[in-house]
Amino acid sequence: MHILFDILTTLLLLLLLIGSFHYFRLRRIALSRVLHLIDALAAGQYSRRVDEKMPGLGGELAKATNSLAEKLEARSAQAQLDSDHLVSLLAVLDHSNEIAIATDSSDVIRLVNPMASRVLGKPVEQLLNRSIKTVVHNPDLLALHKNAFHSAKPISAQITLQSLENGEGGNGGGGRMLHCQATAATIYSGPHYRGTLLLLRDVTEIARTFQIKTDFVANASHELRTPLASIRAAVETIQSADDLTENETIRRCVDIINSHTLRLQLIITDLLDLSRTEDPRALVRADMVNLPSLCELVMSMYAGNAAEKHILLRAELAPNARSIRGDERLLVLMLKNLIDNAVKFTASGTITIRSYLSESSPTGDVVLEVQDTGCGIPLEDQQRVFERFYTVNRSRGGADRGTGLGLAIVKHSVAAMGGQVALLSELNKGTTIRCSFPQPRLN
Repeated sequence: MHILFDILTTLLLLLLLIGSFHYFRLRRIALSRVLHLIDALAAGQYSRRVDEKMPGLGGELAKATNSLAEKLEARSAQAQLDSDHLVSLLAVLDHSNEIAIATDSSDVIRLVNPMASRVLGKPVEQLLNRSIKTVVHNPDLLALHKNAFHSAKPISAQITLQSLENGEGGNGGGGRMLHCQATAATIYSGPHYRGTLLLLRDVTEIARTFQIKTDFVANASHELRTPLASIRAAVETIQSADDLTENETIRRCVDIINSHTLRLQLIITDLLDLSRTEDPRALVRADMVNLPSLCELVMSMYAGNAAEKHILLRAELAPNARSIRGDERLLVLMLKNLIDNAVKFTASGTITIRSYLSESSPTGDVVLEVQDTGCGIPLEDQQRVFERFYTVNRSRGGADRGTGLGLAIVKHSVAAMGGQVALLSELNKGTTIRCSFPQPRLN
């Protein structure tokens, strides 16, 4: 009996030793496989995996390592995709005519394309890893770069930049002046600010062509005013002649000449006004303008015409919006055209000039609008009424038809002061032209 017990004890110990040896052997194999996988991941072989069907800690370690491999493979694929996109972007920028400069969160230049290198007058390698303030000396461009950080969306500005392409080492002043449309946008990786991208498009030729057109319109209009004034004076002389009433045909022809001469004079006046509002060289003032006085002045100009049509002209100015920062000359021009249009297309009723502070604007924009109870504007015409020479009622003739330039003048006058124009109209119920003006904070 004792012999049998000893034999069984010996067999049990032997089985335990064999089991332990087998367990540790499997564990060693599992750890070895996991270590091989880690070496493969370190070598960039992210598609490798290890068998997870292992007992105990080896299996758990295999699962964790496989999960890490999957994440590394996904990140590697995304990094490759981002790299391909970056290579394509760099290729586009290298062959682009736009000036491109990218800075990091410390305002150090990390990317610059050949066009920027030529304009700044330095090789690319001399521009990289330098603070933008040591390379770019244009105050408007530096201000745009700085202001982009405080803006939730890209910001743009018209900037005049001197090209140093012909200078020596970027210190010469022999380069030409470039008129650029500049855009600055911040770069984020998740919630973290990574830097700012500057893109500048050279619009020098466009600006020059536009200036030639503006100058031509202004000069031609000036030249036409004198002969038209002479024609108008001659027509008035003929109309005052005693024997004119005896010949109906002559009288009718003289009236036609007078009507169209008046219309040509109105067109020339509007063209001159439009060219002044479009001229980028024109000085736009930013004075505090008293709105009650301004409205009284403009309403007095049209009081006679309004009274003939039984139209009530009135001003409703909010107590906190009785002054506006802007250019008085442009504000008068804007209101004159709005009231003129309203009187023309209102048979009877009311025309109201209204001012108030915008509730939707965080900067407290002042809104100045003109509302009439006239015929309104059809929906299909509302998108085009601010175009030059576009008229809604084409059946009108003579001076009453209008020149089609009034709302274009309004649009450019408001834009010159940094504002925006909106139109609200319903057919046979009236029209409201709403002009919003940002009011800069005074330090």
